[in-house]
Amino acid sequence: MNAFLSTGNIINFVLILLSLSVSVWCICRCKKGTKRRKLYYAGIALSVLVIALCIRGSYKIFRYYDLYDKVLRPTKSYYLNELTLSPEECREDFEEIMDIVQEYYAPLARHKHIDLKELNKAYKDKVKTVKNAEQYGLLLLQYFSALKNMHTYPFFSRYESGVYVVCRNDSVWVSSCWNDDVDLRQKDLIVAVDGIPTTDCVRKEMRINFASTDASRKKAATLNMFTSYTDTCRQVTVLRGDSVFNVSLPLFKEEELLAELRKRANMKPNEKDRSPINSSLKMDEKALPSWLEAFEGFDDVGYIEIQDFGPGSVEDFDEQMKCEFKCPYLILDLQNNLGGIMKNMMNVASCLILKTITIGGITIKSDAAKCYKGKLFVLTDDLTSSGAESLTAILKEQSNAVVIGQCTAGDCGSRGCNFKTSHGIEFKLATQPPYLLPDGETWSEGQGVAPDIEVEKCLPWERRKKAFGAAIELIRQDKLKNSAYELK
Repeated sequence: MNAFLSTGNIINFVLILLSLSVSVWCICRCKKGTKRRKLYYAGIALSVLVIALCIRGSYKIFRYYDLYDKVLRPTKSYYLNELTLSPEECREDFEEIMDIVQEYYAPLARHKHIDLKELNKAYKDKVKTVKNAEQYGLLLLQYFSALKNMHTYPFFSRYESGVYVVCRNDSVWVSSCWNDDVDLRQKDLIVAVDGIPTTDCVRKEMRINFASTDASRKKAATLNMFTSYTDTCRQVTVLRGDSVFNVSLPLFKEEELLAELRKRANMKPNEKDRSPINSSLKMDEKALPSWLEAFEGFDDVGYIEIQDFGPGSVEDFDEQMKCEFKCPYLILDLQNNLGGIMKNMMNVASCLILKTITIGGITIKSDAAKCYKGKLFVLTDDLTSSGAESLTAILKEQSNAVVIGQCTAGDCGSRGCNFKTSHGIEFKLATQPPYLLPDGETWSEGQGVAPDIEVEKCLPWERRKKAFGAAIELIRQDKLKNSAYELK
C-alpha cells in the first residue's frame, strides 16, 4: 500500500515537471512570433489541465494514504519489556505524542474540561525522570488514561490470566476460571490482590484504564484486575465460605493463553475464535437457564443478541432477523456490546428504525422493506459502548422501542484514528468533536444513554429481575392489556 502511494506521487510529480516544461517551451515559441500560435496555446492549456489533474490526484492520494495510515493500517502492539527506547528517545517520542494530541484531541479535551497544556506540561516533567522504556510505557498508560476516552489508548499488550470476574459496588467475585491448575471457583470473593485490598487495587488500576466516565473506568479496571502490563504472576487472597486463603495466579502472553485454551478445546488454528478470552463476559454475565424458563408461553417473542459490530455481524443479524421479523415483540440484546464498525451499526439500525434519523452528522434512512414494525425492547448495561451505544441512542427515539437496563458507557461519538511516532510507538486517539445525540440533550461523550427503565445490576448466579426479565414482564402486561381490549 505505501509503495503504491509513493509510486503514484512520483508519477504525478514527473507529469507536473513535464507539463511545466511544455508550458514554458510553448510560451517561448509564442513570444518569438511563430505562426503556429493556436497550436502552442492549446499546448499551454493542455499542460495547465494536466498540472491541475496531477495536483488533484496527489491530493486524493494523500487522502487515501491518510485513511490507510490512520484507519486501515494494521497496528502492532508491544509488551512494555519489548520497548528499547533510550531516555532521550522517550523524551523525543513524548514531544511527538503531545503535538498530535494537541492537534486532534483539543475539542474533546475542552468538552471534558481537561487543560491539555497543563496535562502535557505535568507529564513532560515526569518523562524527563524516566530511566528506561518500561517506565516510559507506564507513564504513557497514565497519560492516555487522563484523557478520559475509551477510544484513546496506546497499543500495549497485557499479560492475561484466563480468570474473569464480575462486580457490584465495591465487591468483586470470580465469574469463571479457565486455568484448571488454579484453585479459583465461581462465587469466590476477592479480598486482595498482591496484598492490596480489592477496592484499593481497583482504584490503582483505574489510573491506567481508558474510559469516558468514572463509572465505566471503574468497571474496566475491575475486569482487568487479573491482567498486567508488567507482571507475570498475581497473588490473590480469596474468601470462600468461611475460609480465607491465597492463590498464586500465573499470567501469560495473550497469544500463549489463547493457544493453550484452543488446545484444551481441541480447536483447529483456522477455526473461528469462540475462546473464553472473547466470549467469557457474555457467557458468564447472563443466566441463560432462567431466560429460557421465562420464554415459556412466549412463542411470539423474538430475541436477537448482537455481541459486537465486527466483520460478519450484519450478516448474522440479517439471518436472525429473517426468523424474528414477524414476531410482534422483539428483544434486542446489546449488553456487553463494545461496538465495532460504524457502517455495520448503521446497516443494522436501518432495519430497526421507523423514521430517518441523524446522529453525529450521519443520516440513517429506514429500510421500509426490511424495517421491523413490532414492539422493540433494547437491553443495555454499563459495558454497552461505541457503536452499540449509538444504536441505543437511535432506537431510544423510536416510538416502538423501550430501552431497559443500565446507563451505557458514555463514549459513542469519538471514533479513533491510529497514529505512529517516528520511534515506533503506536496509539489510537479520538478525533471527532462531541455532538448531541438524537434526544437533543445527551452528549456523545461523557454521559451515557440512560435507559427508559433502569434495572439493578445482578450477578450471574442471582435470580433477581434482570433487564431480560423486565422486558418479558412488559410484554406480559401488554398482552394482558390487548386481551382485555379484545374482550371489550
